[in-house]
Amino acid sequence: MAVVAVLLGMGTGFLAALAGVGGGFLYVPILILIFGLDPQDAVGTSLAVIIFTTLAASASYLRQNKVFFRSAACILPPSIIGAVAGAYLTDFISGTLITVLFSLFVGLLAIKLIFPDFPLVRAFRKGPSFIETSPDTNSFIVETNVYYVHYGIWGFLAGLASGLTGIGGGIFNVPALVTTGMPVHYAVATSSLAVLGTSSAGAFTHATLGHIQTAYALTLSIGAIVGAYAGAHTAPKIPGHLLRSGIGSLLAMVAFGMLVSIFIGL
Repeated sequence: MAVVAVLLGMGTGFLAALAGVGGGFLYVPILILIFGLDPQDAVGTSLAVIIFTTLAASASYLRQNKVFFRSAACILPPSIIGAVAGAYLTDFISGTLITVLFSLFVGLLAIKLIFPDFPLVRAFRKGPSFIETSPDTNSFIVETNVYYVHYGIWGFLAGLASGLTGIGGGIFNVPALVTTGMPVHYAVATSSLAVLGTSSAGAFTHATLGHIQTAYALTLSIGAIVGAYAGAHTAPKIPGHLLRSGIGSLLAMVAFGMLVSIFIGL
């Protein structure tokens, strides 16, 4: 069973790094449907694994000069607050509701990736802002607009979704970054760094609540590190529209499968 967990972690880590969403969209279903964990434990364990997934992915993206550091720094504090709040909420709601919310968030992300014009995230271009620039590996300058209110709102929602359902938070991070003018590959890289902080806060809170199964967290993480590193190297080679549609189709199937599992369980 440990070998199976490592292999599943490797595949999930690879896909997570491609999409910049942490990997919870697959870790949670794997832990619930294959290993039989309760939803609360699956959420906490997923966030623990995401720490290692995003750590490996972020290390690779940093070498590619694709991270907007000030953008990540702006979206991270509200994300951490949301993650802690979401983690505590899991102690007060049922496992079935957690699964339904998970399917809802993953389904919304699938729609957004397949149909980029779908208004999942609305841009709040009000209040203080600044322009951040970053050179890519070819020394071209890439520019994005950073709005504090926009990042504050969507950062908090990303963290809340993360702590509550075990996803990384990229479901909101990536669209939030793209709507401010950040290219999708840079958004994925910047989201990965932000998710590292969000998942760490959420996992720590879940650990205090006794929601992390250490054995599964360790075995999945071993595979996730290898898979995420490979995925981060592969992502820049894939056209943005193919990346979005491919990952979106996978997420749609995951969301549908989780909902079906609820009715079968009933």
